[in-house]
This record gives sequence, structure tokens and C-alpha cells, in this order.
Amino acid sequence: MLNLNNLTIKRGNNVVFSDFNTSFKTSNLTVVIGKNGSGKTTLLRTIAGFIPIENGHMSFKKVDMTINKNLWVEKLIYIDTKNGLSQDLTVLENLATWVQMKGWSTSRDNLIKALRSVEMEKYSNVYISQCSEGLKKRAALARLYFSFIFGVEFWLLDEPSNDLDKKSIILFKELVTNFLKINGTIILTTHDTNLFKSKYEVLDLDLLKEKIII
Repeated sequence: MLNLNNLTIKRGNNVVFSDFNTSFKTSNLTVVIGKNGSGKTTLLRTIAGFIPIENGHMSFKKVDMTINKNLWVEKLIYIDTKNGLSQDLTVLENLATWVQMKGWSTSRDNLIKALRSVEMEKYSNVYISQCSEGLKKRAALARLYFSFIFGVEFWLLDEPSNDLDKKSIILFKELVTNFLKINGTIILTTHDTNLFKSKYEVLDLDLLKEKIII
């Protein structure tokens, strides 16, 4: 279990979560839902370590990840709605740069295999500035392939199906299915309630906040 205990989280001067408690089943898919402004992205960015926790702590297997931040970052891949791509690099160069930033060493062959997993191989030498929004999303999702090489345990994905066409969504779902088969844990946000047909957990931030207020 990934446990969030008594969290207080701020964005600027605004308190987004106060005394917030929840847990996520591991080796499982959890879909986080809620109205715009409910804190879905803030929650993911906090779990990923990009937003500091004002109070409380996050633990995994009884280890406090708010203290062991480097250990936690090694376990996850986080992809947000902006995709984190450089406009001045090609699709392949972006992927290679991201792998290096993660501290991993890999071959060109593995980079191509990653692009192939989302059918982006033929765009490898195309600059991101020349890509459509759908291609940019697929270029970002190619990072997920490295979970199967480097033992990543968590995916944190903010609206991963945005800008994807039907074929690309099928490819993304294949990656999800394969990751769950190796006991990966996925926490994602989406407005598409029909994205997954298989069983998954739902965290409704609107309902959870109502309970806290009551």
C-alpha cells in the first residue's frame, strides 16, 4: 500500500488539502476523478515529489518516502499534461535525454523499441516542434517502456489519453495491461470514464473532501 497520512498541501498561499488521508493499492490501477480545481494534478505532483508536503507524510511498505525521496523517485515515472518535451530536440533526442536524467544507461536499440511500443519509430528524427499534440503525447508515453527494463514500480499519469486517437489509446492500454501483469501500480487522472473497461479503483476527490468537511 501507498499511504498518505494527514497531508497538508499548498499551492502558493492556497491550501488544497488539509489533514488528507488516503491509500492506494499496489499492483493495481487507481483512477483519480473530481471536478476541475479539486486537486487531481496537485495530488499527483505531490506524490511524484514535485510539490512539498507542508505536513504529514507518505509511506510505502512502511518506509517514509517524504524522507527517502531519492529512493522514491527511482521507483516511479511521472508524465503530466505538458509532457515535458523540448521543442528544440527530436523525438529520439527527447527520449534519450529523459533516460539520462533518470540516471539510466541504455542502448539506441532500446530507445527505438520504446518508440516502437507507441508506434513512434518513424518519427524518431522529427523535431517536437513539428509534431501534433497527439504525437507529442505518444512521444512522452514512450518513456513507460523503460519500466520493463529498469524495474519501475509506479506510474503517475495526468490525463494520459488527452490528444490520443483511437489507435494510440489501444497502444496505451496495452502498456497498462503489461505493466499490471508485472505487478506495477498505476495512479492516473482522466475525464474519460469509459477509458478502461477492466476492474480498477476510483478515488473521487469531491466525495473525499465532502467527508472531511462533514
